[in-house]
Amino acid sequence: MSSEKMGSFLPAASRGVRAGARLRDRVRRGAWGVAGLVGALLASAPLAGQTDGSPRWAYAALPSSTAGSIISAASVAPDGTVYVGLEIGGVGTTAARGRVIALTKDGAQKWAYDTPDWIDSTPVVGADGTIYFGCWDSRVYALRPDGTLRWSFRAGGQVSASPALGDNGEIYFGSGNGNLYALNADGTQKWVFPSLFWIDAAPAVGPDGAIYFGSLDNSFYAVNPDGTLRWLYTTGGDIVAAPAIAGDGTVYFGSRDQKLHAVGPDGLAKWTFAVTDTIEASPVLAEDGSVIFATTGGRVYCVSPEGTEKWRYPRATQPSLSAVYSTPAVRSDGSIVFGSSDNALFALRPDGTLLWRSALGDWADAPVCIAPDGSIYIGALDKKLYAFNGTPQAAATEWPQFGRSPRRTAKQVIGQTLGTTGRLANLSVRATAGPGADTLIVGVVTGGTGSRTLLLRGIGPTLANFGVGGVLTNPQLTLFSGGAILDSNDDWEKQANPLRVATIAAQVGAFPLAAQAADAALVTTLNPDTYTVHVSAPSGLGVALVEAYDAGGAGTARLVNVSTRTLVRSGGGPLIAGFVVGENSLTLLIRGIGPTLGVFGVPAVLANPSLRIYRGSELIAENNDWTVSGAAKLFAGANAQVGAFALPSGSLDAALLLTLPPGAYTAQIAGLNDSGGNALIELYELR
Repeated sequence: MSSEKMGSFLPAASRGVRAGARLRDRVRRGAWGVAGLVGALLASAPLAGQTDGSPRWAYAALPSSTAGSIISAASVAPDGTVYVGLEIGGVGTTAARGRVIALTKDGAQKWAYDTPDWIDSTPVVGADGTIYFGCWDSRVYALRPDGTLRWSFRAGGQVSASPALGDNGEIYFGSGNGNLYALNADGTQKWVFPSLFWIDAAPAVGPDGAIYFGSLDNSFYAVNPDGTLRWLYTTGGDIVAAPAIAGDGTVYFGSRDQKLHAVGPDGLAKWTFAVTDTIEASPVLAEDGSVIFATTGGRVYCVSPEGTEKWRYPRATQPSLSAVYSTPAVRSDGSIVFGSSDNALFALRPDGTLLWRSALGDWADAPVCIAPDGSIYIGALDKKLYAFNGTPQAAATEWPQFGRSPRRTAKQVIGQTLGTTGRLANLSVRATAGPGADTLIVGVVTGGTGSRTLLLRGIGPTLANFGVGGVLTNPQLTLFSGGAILDSNDDWEKQANPLRVATIAAQVGAFPLAAQAADAALVTTLNPDTYTVHVSAPSGLGVALVEAYDAGGAGTARLVNVSTRTLVRSGGGPLIAGFVVGENSLTLLIRGIGPTLGVFGVPAVLANPSLRIYRGSELIAENNDWTVSGAAKLFAGANAQVGAFALPSGSLDAALLLTLPPGAYTAQIAGLNDSGGNALIELYELR
């Protein structure tokens, strides 16, 4: 074991080794050489009136006289709060401290939480707003959204890297003692997995719950959710940055062996891509699955999913930048943003040409954060957090930025997991409905054995209580099996047992309907089969909501599929389908069909649908064209498994294959540039 590596187990020594290595590498790479001086001059140039990339504010975390820096990446909560960690004190000082700062999106401080040592770890925001981060004092902290301590956990060595979160609130992180820790949501230890050396790389969690991480022992690990080893992959150098996980299960990561590695879900190498410098930033994935990563040699590369170079910036014939430690971020328009040791923030077009460049006050090692509203955040060694305007929004494709999302949870939801045991507890569709040809038709399929009791509702007037305008004033609900009517209702109280409807609605958590409301509802018990629910009206168009709630049943019967075809009106907002995953995680195939409807004789189809999945207000996954996805090769098998019709190669229909934890979600279909047309939205359960 080298003396440098041995020092990493000693807090004082490791601080000097790690920070000193960063400085030595910058000197070696010519941070103040010709390329660096030219870069500094160019960085000071104005943006020539561009809005995208223009500065918004710079928050000074410390006085200029106080030593410190920002290595941590910023994270953003759904309410727009920005969190970042801070190093206070220089290398070798005995007065080293750390701080996590919470800022409004306008750059005003909300609160600060101090720790006894540096915080290089990126704060990770949980689903309930809890903020998790590691510290060089060997602890992981959990703070409430108001900045007060919820709990802390002491590991056996410094925690310099960021945690990752599991579906059930688990917290995973590596430590300077070489261990990967798994904690329960309450901060108690769940298990410990040993590597052979210091873990300086943040872990990532796959859709099946597997945890992936690299170590300074030159190895990359895949660990099962129960803490046992799945497989081990050996490289020729230290691994100091987090991986990216594609929807098809491929894991990408860089190493100090000067290679980008692509490893399949079985732990076998798919390919390696060699560069001439070390890779100390995490890779990210473009919408089409291309891998984008930076090197300490001052170049950003784009490599195809098959491992061939697509482009590099600067080009091979051009002088390099200074060292790049900053993990890039891919935006919704495909542009790439990254920081550098040239005191600058860069944005590249999807083809790797320069879009813009904006000045920073110092080197920027931190990963770029793209917020949901498009704002760009990056910290620098001058102890400032910078905010820039961004026109394109954050992407929610396979792995577009460090930690995958602005919350930095490092949890992949795109991809199929075999054997999931969750269930669809509620399905709903909101769209415009009316008489005749404007009837809103929702297909519902129950599977398994036995029978299932469903609460079906057609809501119109009560939607006005939730701020929805232009509602359907008198919805009529009819349940069909093939062409046969099984049941129907006009006003929910006008049936044999309205009390049963109200009681079951309360049991399944449905909002109540007022007495004498004109909304429609019925309770029915169905055997496994295919059914359609029609919502119409005697006259007039309006917004209606169709709901199907699982109210229990016998055997293994359950909801397995819902679909609806309706007109997405130009300028009228997206087609929205809501669904609830209950009990455990569940893999779903979700499709937004437009062009392929024309094959079945449907006129005026939505020419280019986009599909977005939300959990609450948070966008968690999106797709525009189903073939433009790293997981596209999985769709043929998924379609066959659930009996869905195949999509033609190259069609502009949208699709996602997701493994989702329990919770409430919405799927939205909209047309490109707010265009209109007939569209079909489908949700299929996969087990």
